Amino acid sequence: MDYLSLCLICKDENNYLSEWLDYHILMGVDRFYIYDNESQITLCESLKEYIERGWVVVVDISGKGMQLYAYDHCLQNFGPQTFWLGFIDTDEFLVPKTTLDLKELLKDYEAYGGLAVSSLFFGSNGHKTRPAAGQIASYTRRTHSTFKENELVKSIVQPGLALMPNSPHDFTFNESAWCVNEGFVRVDGQRFPNCTEKIQLNHYYCRSESEIDLKLHRGNSGAKAWSRKRFDMINSIATCEDTNILQNLEELFLATRAGLGSLMEANLLEKTGALVRTRHPAAPITGQILYPREALSFRAEFSDTDALKAQMRLAEGRGDFSELKKLMLLQLQIVPQNIVNYVGLSACLINLGDPAQAWQVLSQAWKLSPNNYVVLSGMAFYFLKVANFSMAENTCRLVLELAPHDTAVLGLLTHSLIEQQRYEEALNVGVPLVELDWQFYELPDGMGVFLVKKMADYLLEKKDYAGAVRLWEAGVKCQPGDVNPLLELIKSLLLAGDKTGARQRLTEAQNLSPQNETVLDLLRMDARVQSATQAGAVAHRPSVKRRY
Repeated sequence: MDYLSLCLICKDENNYLSEWLDYHILMGVDRFYIYDNESQITLCESLKEYIERGWVVVVDISGKGMQLYAYDHCLQNFGPQTFWLGFIDTDEFLVPKTTLDLKELLKDYEAYGGLAVSSLFFGSNGHKTRPAAGQIASYTRRTHSTFKENELVKSIVQPGLALMPNSPHDFTFNESAWCVNEGFVRVDGQRFPNCTEKIQLNHYYCRSESEIDLKLHRGNSGAKAWSRKRFDMINSIATCEDTNILQNLEELFLATRAGLGSLMEANLLEKTGALVRTRHPAAPITGQILYPREALSFRAEFSDTDALKAQMRLAEGRGDFSELKKLMLLQLQIVPQNIVNYVGLSACLINLGDPAQAWQVLSQAWKLSPNNYVVLSGMAFYFLKVANFSMAENTCRLVLELAPHDTAVLGLLTHSLIEQQRYEEALNVGVPLVELDWQFYELPDGMGVFLVKKMADYLLEKKDYAGAVRLWEAGVKCQPGDVNPLLELIKSLLLAGDKTGARQRLTEAQNLSPQNETVLDLLRMDARVQSATQAGAVAHRPSVKRRY
């Protein structure tokens, strides 16, 4: 039986797989189960050497949106052959920081169902095209650890304790098991405050500019369009130099100099490849495709659950909370130990105007996992919705002890302070928050502009027009394409006496929404003001006596 294996699904990632495999072999991975999602050059062809040596098992899988199906298939069919099974992508590398052996690190977590590894998103390092040196050597600048996307985790699970994948990031476990982060704190769901003292996941999300363009053209596995803005944002803030992965490899090379011989001065890809060729799997498997594409089948339990999730997304999208409630209750019957489902159901019940039942659901979740990060966040939202603002504030502060930079909870805290009319405290928390939100879009939809309006109204009452302008400048950026924040900014500019700025913004509003009644009223008012100004200038023009 293997100790640590990795599962991967990919399509046309052939050029990246050797580096990905070599690195993880050197970090102690015993086996790789790779699902080939209709690559133009089959992985059996491009990974022939790894298959023959027993490192890799390739399984063909066809269709779009098959990532979770591949994960569940791997969990059920190959899980019994390994103690730990991790699920990551070709642009993601597991980087242990207290040891050079992932297996040694994982021994400390054998009492738990899984280990959630925090991500760190890396940028392009200025590369325009795919660098020949590979991902590890070429991309060394990452985003700061408190960046919202770095809350995403990837999971290494014990197959005997994991029931099925919930998302590419998290799993449902049996009733006696759960996932923890490196600090042994329980993790439910796909996001958790970043923690990377012992291990991190380097996510080379952007790669080079040409590869970003290719990814945008191709779309993701679910045929969903990627957002160029997300790539640009990550590139703009990926300024933290991080060479932990390079240091690991250099230590390994120095420790195994004899195995490298004359290649010590070679480039990183050559050295890792040479060192891997000196190693062999503990128990080689005869290389073959175990499941031809047309013969691959999936268990009904997972297919039914996945279909239920799709129905839930549709119901939520159309705002049918009654239908969503029915589906969520059915989901909880299937997996009653999933904490995230309880919190989602409580939010649904609040939208249905049933706070009493919402609290019962949250109480059930609390009994399953007291002081849970996800449950506390759900309770903060609940208290705000039932207008218990002091409890909302207190609960937010408890969550922030676990996650000081949680933007959504900081937004809830700002809202609770406003409702208690503690505006100055709210400004201290909320102004920096909304000024950052337009850059990262980390607040829930609509929250940024909502908070801006509440705080700006208070400043306008104080006749702090410059402060209101500053807030609405952020509000416009929080909700681009919406004319209403722009109109509020124009009004604030006029109150501040900045007629030139107001006129410039009015032109933007006219371009954005030419038939908007408020825009038309402001245009007519501006025309009258300019006409009166011109008439006044003529009336007061000094007379000049002509000389003959």
